[in-house]
Amino acid sequence: MDLVLKAAGAAVVSLPSNEIYAAMQTGAMDAALTSSTSLISFRLEEVSKALTTGRGKAYWFMFEPLLMSKSVFDGLTKEQQAAISAVGEEMEKFATEQAKADDQTVADVYTKAGAKVVDLSDAVVEKWRTISRDTAWKDFAARNESCAKLIKLAEDVK
Repeated sequence: MDLVLKAAGAAVVSLPSNEIYAAMQTGAMDAALTSSTSLISFRLEEVSKALTTGRGKAYWFMFEPLLMSKSVFDGLTKEQQAAISAVGEEMEKFATEQAKADDQTVADVYTKAGAKVVDLSDAVVEKWRTISRDTAWKDFAARNESCAKLIKLAEDVK
């Protein structure tokens, strides 16, 4: 995302989400990119004038996987592997539903605080996609053959 934001003209500052409030309050930052949940829990609506939501369309998302070592997974019994996989599928459905609910909740919180709340249009998402293709995607694809294949798959998604 740093490559994408820099290409769009941003001066990127990387810091933990719990430090965004103070940075915005003091003027060290004037925009932040973080999860809907963090936008709510860190009360960033108190120091923000606008919110672009993740409702409906987005060019960025917070990937929060549950990881397990392949060697550990392979060492489990077939029943244990099946149980882990079943719970993972159930958690994915729940997490997706809750992320969508958070996207709506953050919009409601910011609206109540008087911020301008907007959703991304197809045209805006396409602009971000173009910047991403020319920066981050190109950088990732150049790393190795597997990365290049993954980017090719991503480019085919409409």
